[in-house]
Amino acid sequence: MATLLTPTTELEAVNVCLANIGESPVSAITGDITVDAALARDRVRQVTREVQAHGFYWNTEIGYQLIPNTSGNLVLPANILSIDSVGDDKDKDLVARGRLLYDRVKHTYSFEDKVRVDMVVALGFEELPEICRRYIAIRSARIYQERVMGSGAVSSFNVADEDMARAALLAENMEVEDNNMLTGNSAVAGILSRTAY
Repeated sequence: MATLLTPTTELEAVNVCLANIGESPVSAITGDITVDAALARDRVRQVTREVQAHGFYWNTEIGYQLIPNTSGNLVLPANILSIDSVGDDKDKDLVARGRLLYDRVKHTYSFEDKVRVDMVVALGFEELPEICRRYIAIRSARIYQERVMGSGAVSSFNVADEDMARAALLAENMEVEDNNMLTGNSAVAGILSRTAY
């Protein structure tokens, strides 16, 4: 009977970091764990946030509608990494300040109307696609090894491995988003739609 393969877990990513420095794997990353395991777990979580901050098809909310609360504030989700007003609100100069949206032109946190935004949000490790989990595991392991043992130590992963995993991640993102230089760029589309007189 074939073994069922499942996506990489956060525990497995931590164990990749530990194996990369020659340490034994751990069976849990919560509770009473070793210092090395805690450092590896923290590195995986830091890299997870760092990678997601760029915004991908799987962690970007498109056209999300924010509705003012009873105080007139637009409260942002706790896991927001970046935000940009879109649609009819795209000309508004809005930024995230803490957990509230702020209007930099009107100098206020108060809003009367709903606002449409695109938001990049941080997801838990198990919510990420496998291609991203793999990149995070490799990047975390390489950085962890350099920080713990120094850059001269022998490592299972090197910069080339990390670059290949990142390239695969970006390629998948472009594939899913169906990016097209000819139809996705308004300047090029304007040139292509011109008619001869």
